[in-house]
Amino acid sequence: MLDFARRWLFPVVCLGCGRPDVALCAGCRPPAELQFRFSLDHLAVTAIAPYTGLWRRAIVAMKSGERAYLEAFAETLRERAPQRSMIVPVPTTRRRIAARGFDQVGEIAGRWAGSRVVPALRKVAGRPQHGLPRAGRLSLRGRFAVAEPARLERGEAVLFDDVCTTGATLRDAAHALRSAGVRVAGAIVLAAPSRNAFEIPAYRMGTGGNL
Repeated sequence: MLDFARRWLFPVVCLGCGRPDVALCAGCRPPAELQFRFSLDHLAVTAIAPYTGLWRRAIVAMKSGERAYLEAFAETLRERAPQRSMIVPVPTTRRRIAARGFDQVGEIAGRWAGSRVVPALRKVAGRPQHGLPRAGRLSLRGRFAVAEPARLERGEAVLFDDVCTTGATLRDAAHALRSAGVRVAGAIVLAAPSRNAFEIPAYRMGTGGNL
């Protein structure tokens, strides 16, 4: 009911072309050939697209509290990153959830992967990485704990986050899972700056398929 009222009061149109009733239509989303893959300390990460253009504007709008883009992101993930593994969303802070009104990573994961989503990670109180220089972000450790390791014992997990900038968050989350005995197959993000942002060899990948 609230979503219906919101759409009626604030009609949704495509960020790129103005098409009604969709926040980012299929034609305005990044083409599949822009999807790429890179490695973070033996963690294979798939980025749906570089963090540029309309894709970036849509992600920033979502991070600012605009829910209209959630389904567009989930639909893109369903088409380009189908998974059989369990999906573990990277949690955000309670302060950001309160400011935004929702946990964007958890919302997208639920729409994309449904019952395969396992919210196994929880945030541990500590110094936030927001505002820190790159070196400071990369030095942060121990920001996550595993809340439900038993649900992940018999399978492998794929981490999911919206944006990978320095890679510090994904490294830390993967370390927490592995320390709890969880097999981590890789990670998927909506966007990353570019493969060159990480001083690690990377390669372009095709669309679809598991990690």
